[in-house]
Amino acid sequence: MSTVQNEPAPRDSAVRGGTDGHPADLALDDVSGATVLVGEMLEWSDLEHLDAPLAALEVLTPLLESRPGSRVLLAGPRAALLVASVGSAARVDVVTRSLPDARTVGDLAGLRDGVRLHVGGIDAFTGAGRYDAVVALGGPERLLGPDSRGMGAAELLAHLGGLLTPGGLLVADLANELGLDDLVAGRPAPDLDTDAAWHVGADGFDTRHLYPRERRAVLEDAGLREIACYAALPTIDTHRVLVLDRPGAPDDGVDVDGLAVTAAASALDRHLADGPQLREPRPTVARAVGAGLLTELAPAWLVVAVKNADGTAVAKAGVDAGTDAGAREREADGGEPTDIRALPDRAALPVLVDVEPAGRWSVLTVVGADGRRRRRWADGSAADERSEGALVRRLPADDVPPVGPTLEDALRTACASRQHARVRAAVQRYADWLTDEEAWAGRATGRAWAVPADVVDESGSLRPADDSWGLGTPVTADEALVHGLRHFAARLLGSASVHPWRSDTTPDELTVTLASMVGLTVGGADLESAARLDGSVQALVAGTPELVAELADDSLARGRFARDLPVRDATGYRELLAHDRTQARALREKQGQVAWLEGTLRHRDRYIRRLERIIENHEETLTYRTVQALRTPRRVATAKAVSAAKTTANEVLPPDAMSKARQLAARVLR
Repeated sequence: MSTVQNEPAPRDSAVRGGTDGHPADLALDDVSGATVLVGEMLEWSDLEHLDAPLAALEVLTPLLESRPGSRVLLAGPRAALLVASVGSAARVDVVTRSLPDARTVGDLAGLRDGVRLHVGGIDAFTGAGRYDAVVALGGPERLLGPDSRGMGAAELLAHLGGLLTPGGLLVADLANELGLDDLVAGRPAPDLDTDAAWHVGADGFDTRHLYPRERRAVLEDAGLREIACYAALPTIDTHRVLVLDRPGAPDDGVDVDGLAVTAAASALDRHLADGPQLREPRPTVARAVGAGLLTELAPAWLVVAVKNADGTAVAKAGVDAGTDAGAREREADGGEPTDIRALPDRAALPVLVDVEPAGRWSVLTVVGADGRRRRRWADGSAADERSEGALVRRLPADDVPPVGPTLEDALRTACASRQHARVRAAVQRYADWLTDEEAWAGRATGRAWAVPADVVDESGSLRPADDSWGLGTPVTADEALVHGLRHFAARLLGSASVHPWRSDTTPDELTVTLASMVGLTVGGADLESAARLDGSVQALVAGTPELVAELADDSLARGRFARDLPVRDATGYRELLAHDRTQARALREKQGQVAWLEGTLRHRDRYIRRLERIIENHEETLTYRTVQALRTPRRVATAKAVSAAKTTANEVLPPDAMSKARQLAARVLR
């Protein structure tokens, strides 16, 4: 039963309708107290498959700390999850497009004062010139609903800018049409049959996302000035890594490029790990960063912009919200006037934010402008250490993260040269490092994570990219070497990278070859041990220790078979997927036709059966039986008369008369 009812609206409600900007009658939700603007989407929830934008929160926090007592608008389901993280002195309005999400956000807000919930598309929400900060995440696909008027990125930014006071801040993410995720992933475009494509073909929406060269112009047309832009990876809905774009930044000792390669490549690699890939994400990200194109090729951008003091965006949005009117309305809500000249200090913004995937072991890493790395648990716990079973993770004190290319990059380069001596030197260096007890003093339990992809070559010295992990079960240097080489072999062959061995070699065979270069003989038991170690690590991190044996068997099976990769001049894998999807759609259409024809046949069978019952009932009537009884003697008499006539004719006529008569009749009929 619906819990939405009509009640008089409070005077400060920012919705359409009514007189003097205040509606006379609004729909309110009894459960959450949310104001239903339009299209509450009772059977839908975005938050079922979205996580809190913890990376964006690290950018938003210093911005709001410089403006206490501000009025803040959180637009979209992901931004709404930050309601409990905004300072208690701020007055917060939240807009979600579904009623279940509004109720979830209401539970997060608790009994906090100054929080108002609204349900509907952002196009139905108007509060011109009332907010000191607007946080809008997800783009038009998340901020608008089926009942909304379609908006493109430019129109949406203009509308959001119109909600700001002069000097107000906008934090929004924008999708990039030419993102790395689309260039690397082996997936076709979103299927039109899924809910994610609800806006495709609808009026008002853009047919594509923005290009990098269009971003600043669109912001300027909306009366907004970009003061910071972050490259967001791996997608617009899950940007776990934010890298600040600092064109022409002074040399302050922070190697942003090196940090970006490690964090962004890991995020993209994890995002694409469960699907086909056109090419290896890590070297692709390294090339993009090396060319200075990470921001241009990021899947999305998190933009921090300030509203122009002349109110340009308000005029473009088509609403009346001058400085005086906005100030009067804000003062009526109890807010303090904002100094439009107080712009945020870029030095207070983080240089890089990295949030690991959600889970018990998730860690949030922030690198500030001073180059220091600060890490804490993503769930806010203050503990320095966590352990479960044989798994241990410790958060070290603030430090300077290792920066440089990974050992896997060096091994790939050596393999691409097709010179076995270079490969042997790289493997020998890896083996020497693993067996160096002095280098592993106090942290030998971390050898299980020292795979080449997670080892950084910093100024000629090898260092773990993340040395917080540990495994209570002892892992010898030889076991760690076999495990690391097997991990590298699977990634090298799986990405179809150049190497000097035969094309049908398997990961296990390549592991034996690489280990033999440093004098280590690897047998079947060693490979099984490496697979069990791989399965144990995966199961413990995922919190499913009961799946250790299953994951170990899966890892062992993957190492025994070569990767069947297409030749380079064959049809592209993405085209094959698109063709497969087309065939699947055609099959669904044929199946629908078959189902319709079967229904038609069943209908006709029922019709024929009904006619048969009518005939049966008719045959049982007295009239029908009487007629049949009268017809039977007449048919018998007629048959006997015809038979007697034929017999008489045969006796009277000559033997061949009947045959000649038949031939004459046939000629006449011709």
